Amino acid sequence: MSHTPKVQLIKATQTPQTTIGIALDTAYLTSLSPGTQPSTGIYMIDNRLNIGSYNEGQMELYTFCYPGDNVSFYAQPIDTQRGDSVSIIGINVSYGNVFGGSLGAPQPTDNAAYWIGRAINSGRQTYQVQVLITDENHNVYVINWDPFIQTVGS
Repeated sequence: MSHTPKVQLIKATQTPQTTIGIALDTAYLTSLSPGTQPSTGIYMIDNRLNIGSYNEGQMELYTFCYPGDNVSFYAQPIDTQRGDSVSIIGINVSYGNVFGGSLGAPQPTDNAAYWIGRAINSGRQTYQVQVLITDENHNVYVINWDPFIQTVGS
């Protein structure tokens, strides 16, 4: 009789049904004066256009998902040849309770650019993504903005 390793079971329960990708124009974002919040240079996409997501390719993506979905977030520099790196350092709720507080709050994984959470409650939510950019000269920049998530169906 073979047994499935516990690690695989844990990983299977974390498989995202909703995936949110974040592409960052690090050359532009690192050129901004300190304290300047960007109005462009951040491009978000998800895999939920078929259930109503919109603002694909913009900073303030409006993602639709189903209650119970695991929701992943990954960030990546657009120009990987520059030597910049990006890490998600926070995903915080500004308004609403889709993630259900600590129950489904997005958490970091062993990859600093990849976080995963769970849509616990029905409703809509504004959340803030915080990203750390480290440029090729090891200068660091913190960027944040506020996209949206909403559940559909039951």
